[in-house]
Amino acid sequence: MKRNNDVILSSQLAAILSTTIIGVGILSLPRDVAEGVGPDSWLLILIGSILALIHGLLMYCLVRKFPGETLVEFSQTLLGKVLGKVISFGFCIYLLIFSAVEVRVFGEVTKQYLLFNTPLEVLGITLLILAVYLARSGIEPIARMSEIIFPIATFTAVLIILPLMPELDMSYLKPVLRTPIKKFITTIPAIFFSYVGIEVLLVFSAFVKDPKKIKNGVFLTVGLVTFFYLSITVITITRFGLEETSHMTTPVLELFKTIDIPGAFVENIEAFIMSIWILSVFMTLAVIYYGASLILSRLLGSKEQNYLVLPLMPIIYFLALIPDNVAQLSEYMEKFSLYMGTFYISLVPIALLVISGFKKKKGGNKSA
Repeated sequence: MKRNNDVILSSQLAAILSTTIIGVGILSLPRDVAEGVGPDSWLLILIGSILALIHGLLMYCLVRKFPGETLVEFSQTLLGKVLGKVISFGFCIYLLIFSAVEVRVFGEVTKQYLLFNTPLEVLGITLLILAVYLARSGIEPIARMSEIIFPIATFTAVLIILPLMPELDMSYLKPVLRTPIKKFITTIPAIFFSYVGIEVLLVFSAFVKDPKKIKNGVFLTVGLVTFFYLSITVITITRFGLEETSHMTTPVLELFKTIDIPGAFVENIEAFIMSIWILSVFMTLAVIYYGASLILSRLLGSKEQNYLVLPLMPIIYFLALIPDNVAQLSEYMEKFSLYMGTFYISLVPIALLVISGFKKKKGGNKSA
């Protein structure tokens, strides 16, 4: 039986997934798609959303067969104890690397745009300490925080962007459908990183009060994230143009720097937006940090995961310091999302779903 702080609603699951997916990927998304497919960037985002929805529904089809279980339990049921534990431990490592990427990107961006003189190490440790506190609290407090932060971040971004609307040049989205198919295919990995995070469904689905409503959470998540991505990308490209957008490191932050709201109660819009973004990154880190500690605790046969949160902190911290510079960090992020992301978002759920189908069929034949 689940404790009170181990139960979440499908709407809270959607808030957790949405916050986790958007996290860091939103900063460079307009640049990646503009560089890859030019005026058809909006179409690539829609294609990416369809792929994300398909993968999310595949995960739903898998986890609904094992209500109340995480990847750790049902992978052992389907693959055997040894291979199941290997896959689960690999997912734990994956989430730890994911956490390290969040910490390093947070440090680099915050140092560049907000706290110029603060050492990278101090920024990283500060974020980790805050994430440790929330990750030790349990899934339900994380869900409630996500429910608060995601709507605030989304509403604030939309509200601040409204003054830019008269300055947008929609001609930057023309000509339509002139991009070669080959370019679409080669650019898909770029947008794939922006949907990394949906795979935590393999862990957090175990805590949903009504497992039948997990599908609603998947649809809501993909819908919200796609709307947010599409809006930000179209506005960024039509504000700066394709050429300029494709050469910016973080075009979304550059977009907010150009906003001037006469009579606004906040003078430094950039710092205000950075604060909202920091909250989003904090939530993303807390979610995946909790996921990593939970998987490890289940592998060790422990009923509690909070005592493992603190020991994982130095591992994440030192992993975050491995890249020498921003260019190397971007290279690592691309490889991480392409290989490990593809493995746990696509290959593992599909393989487990197929195996579960065969086992069910085999069991049905035996009973017949």
